[in-house]
Amino acid sequence: MYPILFKIGPFTIYTYGVFISGGFLVAISLFLRATKKEDFPEAKILKLSFWIVILSIIGARIFCVLTYPHWYLKHPQVILKIWQGGLVFYGGLVFALVTSLYLLHHYHLPFWRIANIAASPLALGMSIGRVGCFFNGCCYGKVWKRGLIFPALSPAGKAFPSQPLIPTQLISSLNLLVIFFILIHLKRYPRFAHQIFLWFLILYSGHRFAVGFLRADCREALFYLTIPQFMSIILGISAVVLMARRRRERNDING
Repeated sequence: MYPILFKIGPFTIYTYGVFISGGFLVAISLFLRATKKEDFPEAKILKLSFWIVILSIIGARIFCVLTYPHWYLKHPQVILKIWQGGLVFYGGLVFALVTSLYLLHHYHLPFWRIANIAASPLALGMSIGRVGCFFNGCCYGKVWKRGLIFPALSPAGKAFPSQPLIPTQLISSLNLLVIFFILIHLKRYPRFAHQIFLWFLILYSGHRFAVGFLRADCREALFYLTIPQFMSIILGISAVVLMARRRRERNDING
């Protein structure tokens, strides 16, 4: 609702950028603390964290541009202005996973242990970032008489002037916070502890698929579903298949 937090001379501090940065900082801090407790080499983890953050932002922006190519072709000057909004989680996830696989292999670190540690911090960081989407007016929902009216110059305000919209950003933030606490709870049980990252993917994909029916910023592609919803289906099914495979492998080892 307030895209600009404040101005210092010629510099403008955007609320979206503050919350996205805050989400990254919280997630990285929790991740570093957890890996330190597990006695992972700090220098390698810091390098891993740095490159994952950089590449995930690049991937998230690339996917955003590919999702709305016509708009960015008309406004190429804003492609690099990520602090004003426009990051797609699935793009960031793809780039982060590819980066992680390469660096973890290079540093001889266990992928699944690191991924399981990163899952809950990631959920909390994303929850904080979604609040930035709310203040920015992006990732908006459909028209709803009990919804909120966004400023005229925000993406939501431009798409639906003076019309109340479902605050899907806050719904997403709350859902991700719930996912965070679910993952924290699952960590307490040995049979789930090795599956935390996969549970995150399953829970997130389910959330993103469901909230897609409430959002109005994505066009329907096929069967009344949007591209992010199709990606959620693929991600969720892939995570379930991997979970079943990992359970089988553990049973074979234990058997």
